[in-house]
Amino acid sequence: MGRSARIAVVSLVFLLLTVLTVQGIGVSFCYLLPRNGTFSHPVYPLSFRGIGMDIGRYFGASGSLSLYSIRGMGIKDSSGSPIETGGPLVGPFLSILGSAVFEARVPIPPLELEASGGLFGCYNIDPPLVTGNLDRYLAGAAATPYETVTSSLSCAGRWGWGWVFGGKATFFIKGQLGVFAGANYYVGGSKLELSGSYAAAVAGQPPVTVTDLPAELQDASLDFSGLEIILGAEIRL
Repeated sequence: MGRSARIAVVSLVFLLLTVLTVQGIGVSFCYLLPRNGTFSHPVYPLSFRGIGMDIGRYFGASGSLSLYSIRGMGIKDSSGSPIETGGPLVGPFLSILGSAVFEARVPIPPLELEASGGLFGCYNIDPPLVTGNLDRYLAGAAATPYETVTSSLSCAGRWGWGWVFGGKATFFIKGQLGVFAGANYYVGGSKLELSGSYAAAVAGQPPVTVTDLPAELQDASLDFSGLEIILGAEIRL
């Protein structure tokens, strides 16, 4: 299945979820600010929240689902520390992002405060490398810096996961109809699984083909860490 076909399938599923969930749950606008990345947004300015259940008055569990257009993301090493590459190293790409969290609520009518925490998972659709930033990074990462680098690398990693923590404030306008503002912070990633080679040259010398990547790139991961801003409305069932 080609890239266009996969995007079409994902879009169809997303539209079906709109029909099945918005009437009884809610609708929201979401924007993501990745660490060392580029401001990102949903393909449609919609995401789905609060798909879950109450556990008494003060607790609950819920899930979310969003289709994001990630404009660019950084990477991190095996210890979780960001790798400084002078800009995003992966993107743009689509990502299906979902989460499952536990919630604790403090009602102060007509206001309700909520804290949440749990797990998130994502599937990244054909994430490309930003070759300009990658080439500059490879040129400076060698023991003897190269003058020029032309890379032919690809990444095979698609699935990612991590932790998500956040908070939300909901103001109920009438009955169970409320508007809310909140934020989540994601801490996670997905293996890049880089492979390929690059042509490198120093001044006055012909290019050579290099197949050994710098050590920090061999186990590097996509840095799916960042702040998500959420604004929306919901109807409590």
